[in-house]
Amino acid sequence: MNWAALGEETIELLRRYLMIDTTNPPGNEIAGARFLAEVLSRDGIESETIEAAPGRASLRARLAGDGSLGGIVLHHHIDVVYADRRYWTVDPFGGAIAGGYLYGRGAIDMKSTGILHLAAMLAIKRARVPLKRELVFLATADEEAGSEFGAEFIATRRRDWLAGAEYAISELGVIQTHSGLTAPLAAIVISEKTGLPLTVTARSEPGHGSMPWPDTAPNRLVRALTRLLDAERPVRVLPEVQEFFTRMADLLPGTQGAGYDDLARSLQDGAFRARFFENRQYGAMVQTTFAVTMLRGSEKSNVIPPEASAQIDCRMLAGDDPEEIAGWVRRVVADPNVQVEIAREPKIPNLSPPDTELYKAMADTLRRRAPGAVVAPMILVAFTDNWVFRRCGLHGYGFSPFVLEDAELQRIHGNDERISLENIREGVRAYTEMLVEVAGN
Repeated sequence: MNWAALGEETIELLRRYLMIDTTNPPGNEIAGARFLAEVLSRDGIESETIEAAPGRASLRARLAGDGSLGGIVLHHHIDVVYADRRYWTVDPFGGAIAGGYLYGRGAIDMKSTGILHLAAMLAIKRARVPLKRELVFLATADEEAGSEFGAEFIATRRRDWLAGAEYAISELGVIQTHSGLTAPLAAIVISEKTGLPLTVTARSEPGHGSMPWPDTAPNRLVRALTRLLDAERPVRVLPEVQEFFTRMADLLPGTQGAGYDDLARSLQDGAFRARFFENRQYGAMVQTTFAVTMLRGSEKSNVIPPEASAQIDCRMLAGDDPEEIAGWVRRVVADPNVQVEIAREPKIPNLSPPDTELYKAMADTLRRRAPGAVVAPMILVAFTDNWVFRRCGLHGYGFSPFVLEDAELQRIHGNDERISLENIREGVRAYTEMLVEVAGN
């Protein structure tokens, strides 16, 4: 294969894809699906597009295998989160290239991964590589808002799109490099924390804002939320989380990794616990978390309302029980005039094993991409579509051959999101070689 030419083609495809505004809401994923379909058709690859609602489109294309082994679904989401142009130094949908980087909303999360999938499939078809595993290219709508119009719709209405598949590969495992590590740390995501949306509602009599009293609905709500945020759920270290930190400990200089080999015991020490929880991601990997995200009270500043409510973004680990969590919150709130409800049907966390053929092939790819890298399974504290496909019986993994520093990762959902041109060039080669290894005859 002409890797140099493929790399430049991949950069241009991603640049064009980033210029399509698929901000969710409203999504408008149909525009992205049309672009992908056009690219696929130029190489003779047929695709199918469905709309779960007007404009909320997902697309599927495939390269057939001989059927001897289960297929691999390469999936990404077309939609992106909002970008506030006031705080970007470039147009977030302008496809700007500067200083060796391609800028745009979705550059990491996750149009870049989708274009790697696309370019790898094009390269494999052009090279006429015989396949033992079918490769399915899947671009979905609505991941950034819960997957109702994308992965969930496919799982319930178009399960045939997944027929014969054994694996699903999506975001967000990466190779992390920074000065605090003695070697790169490469993560493969095997599970995600999932959401348990809670509504906390306080009620009391209404009144005039000039004559407040202690037990107004807003006051009750504030006190209830304070008790919730001051309380701590017990720490729970999953075996997969322990493995991640055991491997990380080997990469930390000096004594910085002390205690990571037995987190459950180390977290009983107050000083260690305080240091560990200074890292928000680490803390979220060992606890059920609660974030107050939306508050609602009166429609006017001089009216004390009869009701005040808060939306809580609760995230669960594998093995958590939604009803137990809701009951615990009610006991912590401890106010008969404050109601705690599960706002929507919870998504029960699921997990894929880190010992499959695909996992091992991805691990080998990451070590080639970053020599000396230590590969570790990871539980992502955010949510991805992989949860849906695991529920459909597939082993789902988050995998990326991108080498990223912490500063780049912090741009996800932030300002000036970008990906280096080197990552695109080397990433498409790594992805293509991995797929040929695991799916080729």
